[in-house]
Amino acid sequence: MCALFGVVLAAASIAAADTTFTVTPTTARPGDPVLVTVVGSPRAPRGTANGKALQFFPIETGYQAVFAIALDARPDPVAIRVDSIAEPQTVQVGEVAFPETDVVVEDELANPSKLERERIDADNAAIVRAVARARGEPQFVRAFRRPPGEVNSDGHRSQHLGLDLFAREGTRVKAINAGTVVLVRPCFLGGNVVVVAHGGGIASAYLHLSKFSVAEGDHVAQGDEIGRAGHTGRTTGPHLHLGIHVPGGMVDPVAFFQLKIPPAGATVTRR
Repeated sequence: MCALFGVVLAAASIAAADTTFTVTPTTARPGDPVLVTVVGSPRAPRGTANGKALQFFPIETGYQAVFAIALDARPDPVAIRVDSIAEPQTVQVGEVAFPETDVVVEDELANPSKLERERIDADNAAIVRAVARARGEPQFVRAFRRPPGEVNSDGHRSQHLGLDLFAREGTRVKAINAGTVVLVRPCFLGGNVVVVAHGGGIASAYLHLSKFSVAEGDHVAQGDEIGRAGHTGRTTGPHLHLGIHVPGGMVDPVAFFQLKIPPAGATVTRR
C-alpha cells in the first residue's frame, strides 16, 4: 500500500511538473488585453493577475484566461500566478500618452441635465450588468473576427477604447463571434446598443445602430446580423463603434483581435 501511494505521489508530481503557462503579450499598455495560456493541466487551473482571480476556459490544448490592463494602471509589472506552478510570470505595463485635441463639445454633453445624467447613468449600469453575464463556458467555436470597414479611430488614440469603423447607413452589422444577446437598448450617448456575451468573460458591444435585428436572449452565431449601422445617440455620422469587454474592463479591440484564442476542439484559421 505504501509503495503504491508513493507511485501515485510521483505521478502527481510529474503531472504538475509538466504544467506550463505563457502570457501574451509580455509588455502591455493600459487598456490592452492579456492572454494567459495553461498547457498540461489535468483540470481547470486557478490563477490571479495582481491578486485578482482569472476566469479560465477550456481550449483544445489546455486552458486560457484573458484580462484587461486597467486604464489607470501604473507603469509597473503585473504578476501572473497559476496555483499549480510555483514560478510566477509578469507583464510589464508601459505608459500611454493619450493625445490632447481641441474639441468643441455641445453644451448638452458637457453639461447634461439632471434627467439626462440619470439616463446616462442608467445606460452605463445596464451595460455593466450585461457584460458581467459573459462569465462561464465559451459559446464560440471559432476565432474572433474583426468586422470589415475602414478604421476611423482606435482604442489608443483616445480613452474610449473602442474601434470606430466607417459604415454606410443601413450596413449589416454582424456578430464577431457566437454568443447570447444580453442587452438591446436605446442609450442616450451610445444610441441603439447591442451587447453579446461570448462566455469566457468576453463580451462585445455594438453602438450607434440604426435598427436592431435581435432581441435579448437570442443566440447568435459568428456572422449573424445583430443590427444595421447608423448614427443614433451622440455621434457625427454613420459608423460602427465596437467595444470589447474582458474581465477587468474594456480593452482595445485592435489588440484583442491579435490574441490567439482557439476554443476547445476547434481548428482555428486566422483570416
